[in-house]
Amino acid sequence: MVEVPDSSYAVVQEALRRWGNVKLTDGGWLARCPVHDDRQNSLLVIAAGDERVELDCLSDGCEPQDVAAALRIGPQHVVVPPPAFTEGPGWIWPGYIPSAGLTLIDGEDGVNALAVALDLAARASSGVALPDGQRPRSGRKVVVLTASEKTLAARGLLLASSACTERVEVVEALGGRGGRRGLRLPADMAQVEELLRKRGAEMLVVDVMLVCPHRVPVERALGALAELSDRLGIAVLAVREASKRAGWLASHRAQAAAMLESTAAVHMAVNGPDGTMALVPVASESWNVMGGLQFNQACRRNRPVVWRSRFPRAGHRAMDCADLRRRRPASTGAYEFLMSLLARGPMPANDVLTAAAEVGMAPRTVQRARTELGVVATKTAQGWVLSLPSRRIGG
Repeated sequence: MVEVPDSSYAVVQEALRRWGNVKLTDGGWLARCPVHDDRQNSLLVIAAGDERVELDCLSDGCEPQDVAAALRIGPQHVVVPPPAFTEGPGWIWPGYIPSAGLTLIDGEDGVNALAVALDLAARASSGVALPDGQRPRSGRKVVVLTASEKTLAARGLLLASSACTERVEVVEALGGRGGRRGLRLPADMAQVEELLRKRGAEMLVVDVMLVCPHRVPVERALGALAELSDRLGIAVLAVREASKRAGWLASHRAQAAAMLESTAAVHMAVNGPDGTMALVPVASESWNVMGGLQFNQACRRNRPVVWRSRFPRAGHRAMDCADLRRRRPASTGAYEFLMSLLARGPMPANDVLTAAAEVGMAPRTVQRARTELGVVATKTAQGWVLSLPSRRIGG
């Protein structure tokens, strides 16, 4: 019987016990691979921290996801190695940003998502190591579209992030004085496309709220950017900061964006644990969603974004914890109360109100928390029933 030294590996311990014939080794265990006919204990299980393990079939090289499924270990407990640059759809950053397609970063209030995007653009232009240690094969030609009042700040962030000045260009294409309207999407897509063609751009970085007029739904601008990416075969990295117009709750925006056919990948930039922040993948088009990465902002004068270790929370926990800073104290308590209550399963609305009243919560506060959480109300023969929304989250 295998004894796991850390109780956080209880799920893995139970799975290995069910499988049997397991041997303890340095930093992990050896077992028979359940995917192929293995009689030599060729599966190496390594403790990786954060309740996760690495699954390495030393004999046939079986996929970790297949091994996990056979052992009935949930994907949140397994480290999935990032795809190589030669695998998948082609990459700016393997597993996170494809070299063709629309990638969206939804920022939580208090997180500078544009600074994150510019740091990634700087790394893509210079060919230096990416946040998870991977190194791209060569630098990319990057164009950043920004407003006139943000041009100097964007250039400063790129230079501080060690961007290659020969491969990255900040174009003042939005806003301005003297009656100059600036570019707007989707109406001015032809001008944007011509600009990118002339510069031979391989990657476009843009704050989507700057290019989308107030009267135009943001989804139309995202769709236009996705079509542009398909026509030119370039990566489009769009950023949507928290605002009154965009919506303060990054989790709601990211979930809605994940359902759009136009997005190839959706990430959240959120407040992480212990005062750090984190980039958390929410959904991707056709590849495995990678784990989140922690980072700090403005902690070094010469590096606006400093990347740290892997994000210890699974994707669903990051989504649940996002945006709590935007809620008023009463709403925060009601949000957590409602989420905990409905996590057990659907519940009659009257029973929810009764339970809330017992802990001193007003019906209006509960209703506000229902809206923020996106609770689904279903009418049945016995009355209205409340349940948590279904989510499309990887990790």
